[in-house]
Amino acid sequence: MAEIRIIIDHKHHKHICMGDISEALVQNGINARFNFTDVEGGRVSHVMEQILISDKAEAYVLPAKKIPYPLNTQLEVLALLPITEKQNKTDYPLFENDLKKNPLEDYLAVVGKKGMPEIKKCLEQMDVRARWGKVILAGFGPGDHDLITKKAAFHLECCDVIFYDDLVDEVFLHGFEAEKIYVGKRKGKHKFDQEIINEWMYQEAIKGKNVVRVKGGDPLIFGRGAEEYHYLQSRLVQATIIPGISSAFAAAAQAVIPFTERSLSSSVALLSGHDMHKLKIPKADTLVFYMGASNQKELAQEIIAQGWSEGTPVGVVYNVSNPNQQIYRGTLGDMMINGSGLPSPAIIIVGRTAGTYSSPNQKWLYTGAALEETNLKPDMIHTPLISIVSNPMDVDIKWCLAHISSYNRIIFTSRYAVRHFYDKLCHAGKDVRDLHGVRIDSIGKTTSKALKEIGLMVKPLSVNESIEGMLKVYRETGLTAENVLLPGSKQSTGLLQKELCRLGNKAHALKVYKVVKNKAIIRQNLMRFHGIVFSSPATVEAFIAIYGSIPSHLQLKCIGQQTKDMLRKSQMGEVKIEVEKRGCAV
Repeated sequence: MAEIRIIIDHKHHKHICMGDISEALVQNGINARFNFTDVEGGRVSHVMEQILISDKAEAYVLPAKKIPYPLNTQLEVLALLPITEKQNKTDYPLFENDLKKNPLEDYLAVVGKKGMPEIKKCLEQMDVRARWGKVILAGFGPGDHDLITKKAAFHLECCDVIFYDDLVDEVFLHGFEAEKIYVGKRKGKHKFDQEIINEWMYQEAIKGKNVVRVKGGDPLIFGRGAEEYHYLQSRLVQATIIPGISSAFAAAAQAVIPFTERSLSSSVALLSGHDMHKLKIPKADTLVFYMGASNQKELAQEIIAQGWSEGTPVGVVYNVSNPNQQIYRGTLGDMMINGSGLPSPAIIIVGRTAGTYSSPNQKWLYTGAALEETNLKPDMIHTPLISIVSNPMDVDIKWCLAHISSYNRIIFTSRYAVRHFYDKLCHAGKDVRDLHGVRIDSIGKTTSKALKEIGLMVKPLSVNESIEGMLKVYRETGLTAENVLLPGSKQSTGLLQKELCRLGNKAHALKVYKVVKNKAIIRQNLMRFHGIVFSSPATVEAFIAIYGSIPSHLQLKCIGQQTKDMLRKSQMGEVKIEVEKRGCAV
């Protein structure tokens, strides 16, 4: 049987059950030989390192609060054990006095060299950390939901608690089931001190909860992520950092201001503009300031005082990548006198590259519920004006589903109609097998894709993916004397139903969902857009209700003829409208 040597501080041998350790090791074929040492308190960690690194013992047991941080890179904590005569506390009240207590004073640590997984495995059942959760420090990115990393999104889905601040979108977080705790710290409006936040995360982790601390931008760029990481690691809570896209990098992309460019800039400095008294401008061709918007005039004055020309170009990007983003361009001299007019949060970029403006790609504002309804995704800023909500199982829906075999044909005019009809079908205890013998028609590719997801292979009825295109096919094929079901929206115009009845069919409109206006809509600066895409008549109505009118410089695209008709009806005077042949979304 293999044997390992374990050194135990003589003062603490009575606080640890050596029999339990021996038994755990023996069960795995390892015999433990205990030796005792008597070392003065201040020298314990030094002696431990010497003994373990020189291979005089395989493990050393000492008070956990005596472990140096950071621990020697050759060593690791193999197990954290409760002191047997004390209560193992796992919940400390959040009061300032309690923060002074070392949270590890109720534990003993078994420390050994790295690369001894067999010993670690033997002790894992005794290790209190096995019942603790983990903490993820994740970067949220600049604000646009599409710029959060897949890894961060995955952990948000899986965690128990989310700590977030002002630069993280609360609406986005509502989609996750975890408990949300706001710990924002805007200038002059600190809700919690950093020390309290650190301790709070530690508290949740030792209760066994998996925690995600999500921060705007990147956790390690003016995000105090390192402070939180070391606080947790020093208390033996496993912490991991997931990087995010920094708001400075996003600002450069949004404003098309390169940090470096051949012949103009070969170096860049990331700085805090928060404290003017400590500001010292380094030697760099491009300066990027975080947290400088609230004192931008003084900042410009200080930069000039430290040798920069008043004519140096400046770019300021407010609320980077968010719907209400704004961009200012000027010079240090301009900003010193008038400021940029943009509030916090903003990124300030100073240097010659800020003057090499090149127009970014033309952006379109997309108003529909989902980007999948359009072909212009790469150039879209998505601000949904509407939401799709399922209608309750009323008497009409129940009757139609109970007599589903009585219909000759079901016509789907949107993917939402497919999904909400299928949900109702399943709720009634049926599935696609109950549609056997019923002809299924699809308005377009997006709808056909939704049908495929539920196991129905249906090609679009018409090349012209619209209700008008479907009606043309029905007229040409002489569709008549059929019992037709039309699952759709409560706000449907009824055009398809009327025309089918005119052809001699019995058409029943089944209202399986409804379109509602989004409650939390951020008004966009419409001057930054090249055009707008309306996905349905409902998006036109919602847009007019919010903005009143459509600026004349914007190009307009509509999905479906009905959307175009609604837009023409809503607009004063003649406007040029392009119809995108994708079928009416709702």
